[in-house]
Amino acid sequence: MNQDYFLFLSNIEPFSLLPKKEIKHIADLIQVELYDEKKILFRQGISKLEKLYILKEGTAERFYEDIDQKIIRDALHKGEVFGGISIILNESVVIRSLEIDDNTSFYTIPKNAFLSLCDKYDDFKYHFTNIFGKRMLDKTYLNLIRQKKSDKEQSIQFFSNSISSVIRRNILFCGANNSIRDAAILMKQHKCGSILIKQEGRYIGITTDQDFRNRVVAADLNISNPISDIMSYPLISISDHSSVFEAFIKIMKTGVKHLAVINNENDAIGVISNSDLINAQGKLPFLFIKEINKAVSYEEISKKQKELPQSIYTLINEGAKAQNVNNFVTAITDAILEKLINFAIDELGQPPVKFAFMVMGSEGRKEQTLKTDQDNAIIFEDVNEEELESVNAYFLKLGDLVCNMLDKTGYDFCEGDIMAKNPKWCQPISIWKKYFKDWVYNAGPEALLQTSIFFDFRFGYGDISLVNGLRDSLFNFLDDRKGFFSNLAENTSNFRLPIGFFGNFIVESKGKFKNTFDIKWAMMLVVDFARIYALKNKISATNTMERLELLSKKNVISESDYNEISHSYSYMMNLRFTNQIHALINEGGEPNNNINPKKLSKIDQQTLKEIFKKTEKTRAKLQLDFLKVI
Repeated sequence: MNQDYFLFLSNIEPFSLLPKKEIKHIADLIQVELYDEKKILFRQGISKLEKLYILKEGTAERFYEDIDQKIIRDALHKGEVFGGISIILNESVVIRSLEIDDNTSFYTIPKNAFLSLCDKYDDFKYHFTNIFGKRMLDKTYLNLIRQKKSDKEQSIQFFSNSISSVIRRNILFCGANNSIRDAAILMKQHKCGSILIKQEGRYIGITTDQDFRNRVVAADLNISNPISDIMSYPLISISDHSSVFEAFIKIMKTGVKHLAVINNENDAIGVISNSDLINAQGKLPFLFIKEINKAVSYEEISKKQKELPQSIYTLINEGAKAQNVNNFVTAITDAILEKLINFAIDELGQPPVKFAFMVMGSEGRKEQTLKTDQDNAIIFEDVNEEELESVNAYFLKLGDLVCNMLDKTGYDFCEGDIMAKNPKWCQPISIWKKYFKDWVYNAGPEALLQTSIFFDFRFGYGDISLVNGLRDSLFNFLDDRKGFFSNLAENTSNFRLPIGFFGNFIVESKGKFKNTFDIKWAMMLVVDFARIYALKNKISATNTMERLELLSKKNVISESDYNEISHSYSYMMNLRFTNQIHALINEGGEPNNNINPKKLSKIDQQTLKEIFKKTEKTRAKLQLDFLKVI
């Protein structure tokens, strides 16, 4: 343990609230990051945190950005934490920008370790949620939040919801004269963190887990004493007609952590805590992933995964952007994959050498929908000939276990067998580099098909250096390969947008999907467009929207083209999600990508026609840039 780190943490909140053993553990995890130039280190609403930052030395300023102006600026002082609220409340996406001066350094703590502390210690987590609640009382800050309300999946959107949607209605209570022991036993039996105290037919107070720690254990109080000795009194309540926001403000103003929720007859019908409010977005990744991480079998994960469509349905109905719905699905899929791989390793034993589980296709682009299958592979480090057979055997078993569990969890087997359980796609890094080089240098029809899947690859689990090394090799192979890019551009001619010469939709004339068109195929032209230019410009991002944004920043495409293409793609993705949800929830069928234009509103029909016309321009640009024909 580093004694300096331990002393540093012991003297700053909220780490000073933790037991010494936890501070020692965190001290061992600390890393130091040094910056020698002035810059914006994190950008509001864009940057994603993988660590908690504590200012060690130097100068840093937090601020909100609004129309290119810095709003509500304040300095980050030595020992102050940056990123806690963003990690807890906003899926690790930075809520405020952070600008640093030169010669600034931070202590950093891994995000997972920080979240683990939040789960284990309410007071520690409350330090951050309390700060956020106080900020919500500031009218300037509140107005900023409201201005961004169009982004519904941000965690603050749930404040307008009715409190009745998040309260716990299974009231647990006991009499004021019941003993502390009896109350504790009741709470344990019902797995409840609080108990209401009743006297003469009405509720007069509440006792929580924290009261037992602070007023019984710490005070060495006799557990045969009446529960009323340690209850919080008077009982603070709120009407069940109130909004989540009103409940949050009341908790912040009164300093309590639990509210009794009362109905029109002034009877308590439930209890709500500050943690309930923070976790009110339980359909979003924070709690979803938390429950996945607690699963002890793939059956549990499968059950949780079945809740995904309803969660997406809620997000879309609330106006969520398609990109953020994709991010939500990706976060869940990544968490499930990690958990299943850990199950497999527990069964097989530790891997013999470094490896990486790689995901490709729509999952690699972070664009999975409800109709998706597996596209994955395993890379492992090169070994000598004598070890290769046994090492390969281990990873094939690993791939087989993981792919089978994914299938049982709701992610169908790939019809083309592009999975880690296929020996061809479970290979050492040298073989993978050979695959990629062959596809680039011999870009025939089969190779072009492979590149459309494999070149949208990203890290899933294991040692990320193997994936990064493969990407570096790919970019080296692509240098001056004009023929390869010409073949990719020419291949986009095979895409047929579902719109005719006279502006009518082209639909299937027979079969299961008669009178429909496949929205996925219309979107693939944009996916190919973004991929080709990203590879040409050595952009590592695999997500289509991220690629388009980076291409715009590099001036590869104009700002107007970026806006048109990204808005069109987002619109089609949203329509695709809506169609799949409707088929699954409203029709009781399987999710699909087939749209019946006659079932769309006039506005949607016209919008799609305009989008298809604009999408056609992407093909023309590709041909102009890479084939010199239009």
